[in-house]
Amino acid sequence: MLPTREERNEAERRERITQLASELRKRVGRDIARARRLLKNLNGDLEKHGSPEHWKRLGDILLANAHNAVRVGESFRVIDYFDEALPEILIEADLRFSASEAAEEYFRLYQKARNGREMIFVRIGATESKIVELEGKLAEIDSAKAALDEERLGAILPVKKVPTETRKAKKRDAEIKGVRRFVSTDGFEILVGKGAADNDYLTTRLAAARDTWLHAADYSGSHVVIRNPNRKEVSQRTLREAAALAAFYSSARELPRAAVNYTERKFVSKVKGGAPGLVRLASFKTIDVKPEVVVEKYDG
Repeated sequence: MLPTREERNEAERRERITQLASELRKRVGRDIARARRLLKNLNGDLEKHGSPEHWKRLGDILLANAHNAVRVGESFRVIDYFDEALPEILIEADLRFSASEAAEEYFRLYQKARNGREMIFVRIGATESKIVELEGKLAEIDSAKAALDEERLGAILPVKKVPTETRKAKKRDAEIKGVRRFVSTDGFEILVGKGAADNDYLTTRLAAARDTWLHAADYSGSHVVIRNPNRKEVSQRTLREAAALAAFYSSARELPRAAVNYTERKFVSKVKGGAPGLVRLASFKTIDVKPEVVVEKYDG
C-alpha cells in the first residue's frame, strides 16, 4: 500500500528537521571549536606575559642597586634588599643597558604584563561564557529536534549573511588561500590577509584600485581590504568594522585602542626589493578603534 499524501508530507518534514538540526549542530560545533582554540591561545598569551609582580620585583632590585651592581656577562650581580637574608643574585640584562636602564626595561615589562593580563582575563571570561552559551544551543537544537519543532529550530541561529557588495567572480578568487573573509554590517566584503605572502597577494593582485586598504599603524599585522566593486561610498560603520579587524589581526591586538591607517588601494605601492607585504603609502588617513572582531566571518 502506497503512503498517503499526509504520510509523505510528514516524512518530508521529519527529513527536513533532521537535516536542519544536523546543519545547525555543525555550525555551533565549529563556533565552539573556534572559541576553544581562542581560549587555548589566550591562556598561552598569559604565560608569555609572565608574572607582573616578578618583573616589578626585578626592576626594584636593580634600581636599589643602581650604583653598586656588578656586570657579569649578560647579567648584573646585585643584592636583593627585599629579602631579609640579603642574598646576592644575578638578574639578566641587555649588554647595552646600565643597571638603571635595565630596571626601566623590567618596569616596562611589568606594565605590559599587568595591562595585557587584565585584558586577557576579560577576553577569557567572555570566551568561556560564549562556550557555555553555544553548548546551551546544542542542547536546544537536540530538544527542538526531538520535539519535531521546525519553527523553533529555525529560530535558534540567525540566517547566515552573505555580502551584497560583490563583483563578478574571477577564477583566481576561487583559488585564493590565506585570506579571511568577513561581511560588514552594511554588506561590504572585507578581506584579511593571514601571512606576509598572503598580504602581498591580497594588496598587489586581488584588491582593485578603488577598494579601501587598511593596516594597523606602526604595528605588524594583516593587510585588510574593503571590496567596493560598485564604487559606492563606504559607510563609516563599515570602515570602523574593517579597522577593528586590522587592529585585531595585528600585534596591537591586546591594546585597548589602536590607530589604523586607511586609504584607497591605488595609493599603496610595494617597496621595491622589500619583504613580502612591505608597502609604502602615498596618502592615507588614520582612525582610532578598539581591536576586535565585530562582523561575521563569511566562508562563501
